[in-house]
Amino acid sequence: MPSVIAAFIPIWFIGALGWLAARFEWASVHIRQALTRFAFIVAMPAVLFTTLSRTPLDQIRPGPLLAFAISTFAVGLLALALFRGELPERVIGAMSSAYVNAGNLGIPVGLYVLHDATFVVSVLIFQVLMVSPLIFLGLGAGRASFLAPLRTPIVAASFLGLGVSALGWRLPELALRPLEILGGAAVPLALFSLGMSLNGSAVSWRGTGPAVILKLLVQPLVAFLVGRFLLHLDGPALFAAVLFAGLPTAQNTYVYAAEYGRPTDLPRDAILVSSVLSLGTLSVIAFLGAA
Repeated sequence: MPSVIAAFIPIWFIGALGWLAARFEWASVHIRQALTRFAFIVAMPAVLFTTLSRTPLDQIRPGPLLAFAISTFAVGLLALALFRGELPERVIGAMSSAYVNAGNLGIPVGLYVLHDATFVVSVLIFQVLMVSPLIFLGLGAGRASFLAPLRTPIVAASFLGLGVSALGWRLPELALRPLEILGGAAVPLALFSLGMSLNGSAVSWRGTGPAVILKLLVQPLVAFLVGRFLLHLDGPALFAAVLFAGLPTAQNTYVYAAEYGRPTDLPRDAILVSSVLSLGTLSVIAFLGAA
């Protein structure tokens, strides 16, 4: 699975650079906070707007997306019940257990394993427009109104991009190019900040273990059971739902927790551990799907 391994290398490399920057005090905690803030407010909205504005809505695949969505909500609700603490802390456990890294892993995994990367568009739209607002609502519990998540830059930019696509507008490259440049910083900034947070920290397996088990084992299993026996999917449609449900925890979860001033230990550790172990679990899913 060399193409999939190659997709993980930039994640580990940029994260390691962030760790080195913090380890040798090349960058302070204030810089880390500024990086996550810029990623949340500017870079992530830019990349989501440019991606969705260019995406034809007919690429959305309802069958496998429904199986994936049910697996996401099922595992998220299970995690909400399993993790202890106030609502924001339980939401952190849920997103660490069920929010997949579709952005920069979905495309290479889809291309190599499925020979088709279009399903990643369906997953991105679902996660950003349906799951993220619920996460923001939970993380901001007691601090903001019910409609506040819809006003976050990430959700607003996604709705705008989807609206441009639905209307069939083609924005000029002169307007999109600056947004592409800003959006190109989203993943590196998130990973670098994540790497910085790893300095001086040990993995807390009490929370990380259950989150990673839910993410890498339970979520793809639920996607398979729902897709096969409830929705009667088979072939590439079922394979796509299970494969994407098995992707590791997204680095966005760390940025979301940091932006709302919530504990970042669990998403940080879940991203690290699930990204390493998913090489094995994704290989098993790919082997079983091919068989």
